[in-house]
Amino acid sequence: MAVLLHAPVLLRSFVRQLPGPVPVPPAGGAATAAAPAEAAERPRSGRGTLVDRAILATLAVVGLATWPMSGHAGASVLPEVTAVADVAHLGAMAVWLGGLVTLFAFLLRQAKVRELLAILPVWSRWAARAVGVLVLAGVVQALVEISTLRDLIDTTYGRLILVKIGVLELIVLVAAYSRRLARVTTPAAMRAGRERLRRSVLLELGGAVVVLAAAAILVQTTPARTVDAGAPAQDPGQFSTNLTSPLYQLEVDLAPARTGANEIHLYAATPTGGAIKILEWQGTAALPDQGIEPAQVPLVKITDDHAIGQVQFPLTGTWNLRFTLRTTDVDEATVTATVQVRR
Repeated sequence: MAVLLHAPVLLRSFVRQLPGPVPVPPAGGAATAAAPAEAAERPRSGRGTLVDRAILATLAVVGLATWPMSGHAGASVLPEVTAVADVAHLGAMAVWLGGLVTLFAFLLRQAKVRELLAILPVWSRWAARAVGVLVLAGVVQALVEISTLRDLIDTTYGRLILVKIGVLELIVLVAAYSRRLARVTTPAAMRAGRERLRRSVLLELGGAVVVLAAAAILVQTTPARTVDAGAPAQDPGQFSTNLTSPLYQLEVDLAPARTGANEIHLYAATPTGGAIKILEWQGTAALPDQGIEPAQVPLVKITDDHAIGQVQFPLTGTWNLRFTLRTTDVDEATVTATVQVRR
């Protein structure tokens, strides 16, 4: 919707930069292209033009500024920076995509050669500026929402950013070809390259739609920085977790969480955190994905609430740990945990 609203504004701006009135024929009901052309032909007072610009600018700013605050920008660690970047991102996308739609659907189909020779160089400059702002705003957003380079691979948000970058690189290559076609200076060259330019613009539009789809998914995806903030901080060479049951709570510390021998410490307490006496400790480790059935983990009681043991991880993967603690002659409970074992 924003793209369609901005397309007439974009074309009006094009016409105002041209050396004289450039009527765009309204054949086929191309009202979007005809309206600004007619406006360019009608004499307008300077005051009326200023009022029009002020109204359009106000509507554009209000429309763009209210959208980001309903998404990630309002909850980011730098909301002011992210909001400005979002506004710039949306505005640049509206100008770029709106211009591509106008070119493909109207101008390259219906405009005369002399009109295209006047309009296309102006559009070429606008498109370059819009893509530049788009890239700069996207970089700012990514830097705010992604805390580490690893987040680009390890999080859904980061992988979507990589998809956008890859598609945008292809679009820039196509846009460079379109720019070369649009900078011809003779009617004969324009006639010869008109259809090629239209196909090139169609490719740009296809890529822009993919970028727009990725952006729509990003809005609904938890930013990488938020994912990192919600994850428990751990030493890369150590696994630690707290497990609970109706009879007790259990702290599990395992190191180095890699293939081979690993030392494990178990600390028990009552559900409220008080002292407890564990009569029997049992543990198993299994790797279902690789077909490894549960194997006993030897555990040695050190104190009433502390036991240690050693577990062997022959393969990498997500291992299932299972601990059964008996608190009385008849009462026992089992808790489970998963640990990612690396090489």
